[in-house]
Amino acid sequence: MIITQTAGEDTQSMIMSLIPDAKFQCANTTCLPFISVITTDIRNCQFACLGQSQCKAATFYQSTSNCELFDNMLNQNGNILADVDATSMNIISGTRFPPGEKNIPKVLINNGF
Repeated sequence: MIITQTAGEDTQSMIMSLIPDAKFQCANTTCLPFISVITTDIRNCQFACLGQSQCKAATFYQSTSNCELFDNMLNQNGNILADVDATSMNIISGTRFPPGEKNIPKVLINNGF
């Protein structure tokens, strides 16, 4: 899935892989979310990740609308736990454009796929 966000003159995009019915889980503290936010839906969770340059992965919980953003996921697929309420997402390496962009305001103008 390609996620695109435009705010004023700034445009960002990334490609994410979706992992339905799964959440990130690990035994150590190196893969705890760096932030949790409430979003209206999974798409806005993806935009929240896009707006944070350090975000590498996210998990969205349907029942609570909680969106967890992760920055240190060395082995993302090895840290998956089944959860029918959750959808997890990984940014595919090298697909964030522009790379390293910092905190674009979260004003959605273009939902391009």
